[in-house]
Amino acid sequence: MKKFGYNLPAHRTLWVLFFAFLLARPSAHAQNPWSLQADAGMSIASLQWKVLGMENDDLHRLNGLQGRLLAGYALTDNLSLQTGLGLVQMGASLKHEDHHDDFRINALEIPLLFRYSLRVGKGSLGLSAGPALAYHLSATSHTHEGEMELEEKLSIGNDVNDFARPFNLGLQTELSYTHPSGWLLNLRYNAGLMDLGTSDLVEMQTSYVAFGLGYRIF
Repeated sequence: MKKFGYNLPAHRTLWVLFFAFLLARPSAHAQNPWSLQADAGMSIASLQWKVLGMENDDLHRLNGLQGRLLAGYALTDNLSLQTGLGLVQMGASLKHEDHHDDFRINALEIPLLFRYSLRVGKGSLGLSAGPALAYHLSATSHTHEGEMELEEKLSIGNDVNDFARPFNLGLQTELSYTHPSGWLLNLRYNAGLMDLGTSDLVEMQTSYVAFGLGYRIF
């Protein structure tokens, strides 16, 4: 009796079964592994400034603004990779007897963060960490001379007369909570790893804490 049908070779059968498994297996991110979110808020910056190895103890924290646009890609159900663009104000305030002089750096940041998310209630709790490259767009000083207030633009570059170097590499950690509606809160810390001083006499490092309110678009 003649048998009808088509017999696949063994290796082809294995490949068919493998691809069928990949297509059939359930995945929480099968619909769209991409995400996009925006957040903005306040930054509280610190500056370590040493001249001839002696740290200036009169420097205090400086408040500023910050905001980001982040795109993410889900690697697994709980782990994702995020990157994007951010603007943040850093610097410090120099305390005098009757006033403060402010030194501010406006920076563009490109973070690369690994985010682990865990479902908490109806929302999700996320813990992120990774490097962030910063480019210093500009720097300004707000000082006092007698009763006069002076606003001055500070130069960014690698020359000995410049205020700070143009690039910095930082390490970021972040804790965030995302509501099912898409609204989110985050708290992050960034520690600058490079010396921004432009001469052998000056050492300068930046760090900041940022609080943000945002929305996950998708």
